Amino acid sequence: MANMEKDAIIAELNNRAVSLIDSGRYADAEGLLTKALSLDPGRAGLLFNRAEAHRLAGNLEAARHDLETALALEPQSAEILHALGLLCYEQDDFPNARAFYDRALTSDPHYAAAWNDLGVVEFRSGDFERARDCFERAVGIEPDFADAWFNLADTYDELGLADRRAWALTRLREARMRNGGKVELEEDE
Repeated sequence: MANMEKDAIIAELNNRAVSLIDSGRYADAEGLLTKALSLDPGRAGLLFNRAEAHRLAGNLEAARHDLETALALEPQSAEILHALGLLCYEQDDFPNARAFYDRALTSDPHYAAAWNDLGVVEFRSGDFERARDCFERAVGIEPDFADAWFNLADTYDELGLADRRAWALTRLREARMRNGGKVELEEDE
């Protein structure tokens, strides 16, 4: 099989798998990605996508294996490091989640999602000052990042900064409006 033909088949399998992941058909996606990886086992993107299918299907060990294999192929990938952090976070392993988020941010200091998720770890660990710094960095990088605005408002609340909380909630509403999402906030937000 010629390389161009093989690449086209791999791309098609990957695209179909991503669509299956989006529709919740994780086992089918895993199968297509396994087939694509049999054609080229050294593609970190395929491993990353299969890890996501594994994670969403609840197979966290398989997800970790695929992410660690992908990381060995692309050791500076902020996306892979971030995904490993998410996996650790889902298992309440905050020290390792923090370590992976820190590594992702060393690789890409403008990775808003990693700043947000590091902030969540700090918040859950009770370090509200550090959480505030992380969430402020996330919204500084990505001003329409609604989740980070929500988290920042919660953090301001924990710090007793009612005026800053109100400001963050206003920014959250604005971000949601720009993103076409829900604008109303629940009372406990």
